[in-house]
Amino acid sequence: MHKHYVINGIVEFHPVTSKLRNLNNPEHVVVLNSPAGRCLLLLIERAGTIVTQQEFMDIVWQQRGMLVSPNTYYQNISILRKGLRRIGFINDPIVTIPRIGLTLASNTRIKTNEIPCISLAKIVDDATEDNGPLLMPEPVPEPQSDSIQSPCDVDDTSSAPLDIVECSDQKAPVVNGHKRWFLLMAVLAAVLLAGMGIMSPQAARDDRYLDRYRFVMTADDCRFFVSTNIQTDDEQAEALSYGKRFKANCKNYPWVYINRYAMLPRASVIRCDREMAERNHCISDYFIEDR
Repeated sequence: MHKHYVINGIVEFHPVTSKLRNLNNPEHVVVLNSPAGRCLLLLIERAGTIVTQQEFMDIVWQQRGMLVSPNTYYQNISILRKGLRRIGFINDPIVTIPRIGLTLASNTRIKTNEIPCISLAKIVDDATEDNGPLLMPEPVPEPQSDSIQSPCDVDDTSSAPLDIVECSDQKAPVVNGHKRWFLLMAVLAAVLLAGMGIMSPQAARDDRYLDRYRFVMTADDCRFFVSTNIQTDDEQAEALSYGKRFKANCKNYPWVYINRYAMLPRASVIRCDREMAERNHCISDYFIEDR
């Protein structure tokens, strides 16, 4: 059986072809590239939970033998968001949880349908027969900048094509031994340089991590910090109630950082054995509130 999904009763998503169809206007079709489609499928399968950036990169790319940079991840999430807007979503159903990952908005409704399996060629033929604006994939080179872009920083007005094509089905050209060795060394050097470019900004962000939290109190050997976006006394008390659940383990993880998201029924507690300025080991716990 072939599964497809109906999102909020207005958009039909077929993972096999990464095709989005507006049910109110069946001729309106958007085709995502394969990685963006797999990102959407992962969010649907994990609905109600948070998917981290590392999970996206492991499941969408690395499990298929592809090693990509965070820029590729950000670019494909941007492609996915553009596709959802173009197919008819007024409000973006993908919510960014800062420093953690992505999740579907709590009011997102997913209905799963199953149809008998048919050949992929038949599905593709049907897609090309649609009269709507079928967006055919075109290759897009990966950005050459060393900086890592956030999905929120991507210019939606860019004239770049919507889709990025995976070329895994294309046969690689035959090269002689010297050229093959040169290409291998070039790839290894590029990966090394990319890693150096990625680690430096991350280290700088970690140094400023405490700027997002303020110290509140010490209790049972724990030092409690709450996010600076928590303003009222009631919000602070609610946030502390999550952190105090771990009082029994304060001796091992005395630094406790708590965040509660005003727009989502979610909270996070990060417990560390040392303060953020030192090399430490932390445990993250996430909570979804019943409303």
